[in-house]
Amino acid sequence: MIIKGKDIDEVLYKTSKALIEAPEYSPRGLKTKELIKPQLLIEKPEYSVITNPGRKLSKKYLNAEMDWYLSGEKNVEKIRNFSSMWDKIKDKDGNVNSNYGEIVFYQSLDNFNGTQFDWVIESLKKDKDSRQAIINFNQPKHKDIDTEDFVCTLGTQYLIRDNKIHSFTDMRSNDLIYGFSYDFPFFSFVQDKILKQLQTDYPDLKMGSNTHTATSLHVYEKHFNMLENIVSEYEKGNIKSKKISEL
Repeated sequence: MIIKGKDIDEVLYKTSKALIEAPEYSPRGLKTKELIKPQLLIEKPEYSVITNPGRKLSKKYLNAEMDWYLSGEKNVEKIRNFSSMWDKIKDKDGNVNSNYGEIVFYQSLDNFNGTQFDWVIESLKKDKDSRQAIINFNQPKHKDIDTEDFVCTLGTQYLIRDNKIHSFTDMRSNDLIYGFSYDFPFFSFVQDKILKQLQTDYPDLKMGSNTHTATSLHVYEKHFNMLENIVSEYEKGNIKSKKISEL
């Protein structure tokens, strides 16, 4: 299933409609509606912040999460004040695996002098048509049977095609409401940062599309009514997503 839209709000609307009709499953005894391996294709990923009032996105939390990601701090002391979820998945030292900024911008690589972000830039500067520009989020070291924070994102690959930088993210599991709504702005931010870095070598390079895929894309029962509200609000018209810079 490919769900395509010009911005995140259009994709959220179309995905919500699909989930309303989706079958129900109950992992861990919790009722969900689930789509298996849909591709959410956002044509203009810079418009990554949801404005649909049916979703009621917390811009305060989004800003806090972005700041925390960019700090590279794995301890949840700062972000826990904005969401209790982080307290539930932290280890005994108060740390988590899922600070995506730490994974992208701070982790050093064993066989490359730099970070995973640096790897992407170097790969695409070395070969504009490279298929090696990949960031790995879920890593072998995360396979700890006792962890409460098994990273949901598998990886993101970047391709330059038709003189545009395209992003492809693959997730093992993604909650449309709590996950996708806040994850996508970060993935959009990274794509834009890569674009700006590469424009020093390729000044005519443009922003491409962003394809977001999850093996299990789902919503929990407590948000079933929210799906209906998202669809209803979007169909009233005049909903346009914002850029992160507009927050």
